[in-house]
Amino acid sequence: MIGFLAWIVAILLLLGYVAAATGWSVLTIYFGDSSASLAQTVLAAVFGFAGLLTLFAIFTRRWRAGALTAFTGLFAVVLFWFFNIEASNERSWQTGVAQLPRATIEGDRVTVHNVRNFDYRSETDFTPAFETRSYDLSKLDSVDLFAVYQMGPAIAHTIVSFGFEGGDHLE
Repeated sequence: MIGFLAWIVAILLLLGYVAAATGWSVLTIYFGDSSASLAQTVLAAVFGFAGLLTLFAIFTRRWRAGALTAFTGLFAVVLFWFFNIEASNERSWQTGVAQLPRATIEGDRVTVHNVRNFDYRSETDFTPAFETRSYDLSKLDSVDLFAVYQMGPAIAHTIVSFGFEGGDHLE
């Protein structure tokens, strides 16, 4: 009886490993280091198919070891590729984060370029606008740190807000 339970647990662990690795790999290949191209779509589909074949092979004693070995090799290739993707700002970013802010400082004056000032009509309907603003650091009046909870108490986005005399804010 204990041997049978151990077999069930082992099979469930293998199924979980293959399902999780397949899901992660398909999404990683599809989204990759750029917007999804035809090659990425095809490779993601091929990996998904390999994952499905491996899931079925787990239930056959004859093919189990070979399928798991081949699948783990493919998964290792995806992991190697993923961890060697170069960081870059030259990607197809969403409009809201397509331009990075940058600042130049001259004495007490800081100039911030690419400050986002969108005109929102709804969450998905907006007119993008990026501005250049200047602030006098000697007129800094307040610094506030707050958290915006997005999906319950475990996930939050922290924001720092700088307030200046006259009512100007930089967040």
